[in-house]
Amino acid sequence: MKICTSRLTIRPMTMADLQASFAHRSCPQTSRYISDQITLAQAKQRLAENCQPWLGEENQRLALAITLNGLNELIGEVMFKYTNKTSLVGEIGYRLKKEVIGKGYAFEAVNAFIAQLFSQLEVMKIVAVCAVDNTPSWRLMEKLQMQREGVFKSHFLIGGERLDAYSYGICRP
Repeated sequence: MKICTSRLTIRPMTMADLQASFAHRSCPQTSRYISDQITLAQAKQRLAENCQPWLGEENQRLALAITLNGLNELIGEVMFKYTNKTSLVGEIGYRLKKEVIGKGYAFEAVNAFIAQLFSQLEVMKIVAVCAVDNTPSWRLMEKLQMQREGVFKSHFLIGGERLDAYSYGICRP
């Protein structure tokens, strides 16, 4: 899957993305609400998994690189996986490197990604989950017309801390 917007190209990830992917995955600012910081070896393993052909199996990630048009350098990632393929429900995730946060790239990328998912895949509902304290993430979900559907208590364990999470969803138009 490849998606082009006015400023971005969203493309399959390659092993050449390792250093850029590791940089934002190991950044405390961009990983604070997503996961504990990872090692280069862990980043390499995750990237190798993400470079495998996507078969659309339940819980298999379709991970794509976000790049600026005309440049091939990864500035972020978007991800989709079926969480309940029988019901055609999938989950998205996203992450940008700190240097590009606040420029509208997340909205542009995720909005185009959701549209492409609904257009190309059998998916009736897309969900996303974020820590309650991750205000920029849940504001993005609301800007994307996703609806807050609930609160998961003590949903994440990150850095030894239990975090509550909001669940958002959007159904096929």
